[in-house]
Amino acid sequence: MSIYVKNGVLHVDGAQDKLRQKGQEKPDFLSNYTMLDIETTGLSPFRDRITELGGVKVRNGQIVDQYTNLVKFPKNNKVPAFITKLNGITEEQLVNEGIPAEQAIKEFREFISDDIIIGYNVNFDLNFLYDLSQKYNLPVLNNDYVDVLRLARVYYPHQHNRLIDCMQRAGIAQVEQHHGLADSLDTIKVYNDFNQHFTEDLLEQAIGKIKNVDLTGDEVDCYQLGFRNPVQDKNIVLSGNLHMYQHDAEKMINNMGGQLDQNVENTTNYLIMGDHDFFRKDNDDLNRARLLIKDGAKIKRLSESFFLSMLDDWARS
Repeated sequence: MSIYVKNGVLHVDGAQDKLRQKGQEKPDFLSNYTMLDIETTGLSPFRDRITELGGVKVRNGQIVDQYTNLVKFPKNNKVPAFITKLNGITEEQLVNEGIPAEQAIKEFREFISDDIIIGYNVNFDLNFLYDLSQKYNLPVLNNDYVDVLRLARVYYPHQHNRLIDCMQRAGIAQVEQHHGLADSLDTIKVYNDFNQHFTEDLLEQAIGKIKNVDLTGDEVDCYQLGFRNPVQDKNIVLSGNLHMYQHDAEKMINNMGGQLDQNVENTTNYLIMGDHDFFRKDNDDLNRARLLIKDGAKIKRLSESFFLSMLDDWARS
């Protein structure tokens, strides 16, 4: 196996250092953990920022400590209007009430310590927290974790499973506050409700949903790929100095239902380049993509690290 998913973790020969070295998802019901939730300016840890950190430390099933702070950055604290409409957080609040990002992530990393982390769709939060921890040279955030969304999908199959959906079904609350500490406290209530009603069979189902698949094997069944496969039906061109091995990447793309092309065309969906090739002016594929985009082509130019991050998110979903 050269590119594979084991227990929900993506492994890529030659390019493992391009991936966040996060922990492993382990569905379970625990008495000791840190529940966390963050607010951000958007969905991408590559271009968006954390605006609020919230966490709750639980010991023997009881809350023993809490953390909450708004986060401000040295240069940019703008908040998109739709985010302010969602949670009320404004640029003015961040500037006047927030603490510096370096201080905030240091405090929050110490608050989490080596606890098992729990959260709702928690891989999203972990990506932002991991990157900010790395930026300030803090201990790698490789704690194992429990995703309450995984439990929700088993308990409420074939339904929408936002946090608010679970809260309303369990009679916990009718609205979601979209603030780190408040949502952490609400997620504890949802988690405890599942703990009361889950059977061993349901927990085994949740564990069984975690992906294990050899993406460069001779045969990959569709059911092993699950949902939200980022390669399915995509026309892909590989270019520049990639760390993943070309043959492995080609086989993975074919196995995941994508089409590998040799040249950039109007039909190209992804142009994947080495991280250091992304802004070069002498890359013929990149230059052709720029011209086609000017003429209306919908080509996404992705660095290798960004593409592997997409795959890792899918592997952990």
